[in-house]
Amino acid sequence: MSLFIIGVTLLISFLAYTSQIFVFWNHLGGLNVDCLKVLIPFNISVILIFWNYYLTCTTDPGRVPDDWYPKENQENIELKRTTRAPRYCKTCSAYKPPRSHHCRTCRRCVLKMDHHCPWTNNCVGHFNYGHFIRFVFWVDVACIFHFILLIRRTAKIIQDMSYYRNEPTTTETVFLILNYIAVVPVLLSVGILSLYHFYCMLLNTTTIENWEKDKVSTMVRKGKIKEVVFPYDIGVYKNLRAVLGDNPLLWCLPQQMNGTGLSYPITKDAGNNEENDLDLDIIV
Repeated sequence: MSLFIIGVTLLISFLAYTSQIFVFWNHLGGLNVDCLKVLIPFNISVILIFWNYYLTCTTDPGRVPDDWYPKENQENIELKRTTRAPRYCKTCSAYKPPRSHHCRTCRRCVLKMDHHCPWTNNCVGHFNYGHFIRFVFWVDVACIFHFILLIRRTAKIIQDMSYYRNEPTTTETVFLILNYIAVVPVLLSVGILSLYHFYCMLLNTTTIENWEKDKVSTMVRKGKIKEVVFPYDIGVYKNLRAVLGDNPLLWCLPQQMNGTGLSYPITKDAGNNEENDLDLDIIV
């Protein structure tokens, strides 16, 4: 198991359980209805974090079948703009389906590759992108919940010290400080990461495709090429369904990705890109 995975698991466990055992439990009055109303939802979010993290780490993001090749009558095939030949991976010695890219870390082509994530020791691609999105979403939810509870406990401590001269135990103080030190960087870093990927999901694009868009924008500004249509944005609702599933009521719960990862629906005007002398992929 990767040291990154062990580290992430320990960090989640530390934030989830030391805060409850040493800070929140006594603050909420121990085993009572009010305490359970707070800690049960918190622990559900923690369970969903672990569940989606496990799925992100262990689900194969998508392999190109050994016998896959672009057929002449097949729709939505990506061609190189300069040669109009199907995309081909020289490292794997095989054709590449739409949106697939070669990962040098995994040493193979990955379907709808977004990025290689060291924190999961796995690529994020077609079959585990939904798990990854849900993982960062539930981290956001749990960390916000956690941070609010820390602030409430801190306010109560200040109030008790001011009015009743009651001080928290040394153990509670230490773990309160350690939880602040741990949760703030996690909330900021994962929050920024999740906002970026929520944006990508809404536009049905990947990190690699965003890099390609930036390259195209630069070339357009310099007047070297005309505007290029990126074809996979089929509308916000359909984009969300493509990643999170058909039923909106189940979007926050783990589920398998739809489709084979070998082809994707495209916009109607996707084939209207004028050919330019730039080595980017186009759809036909």
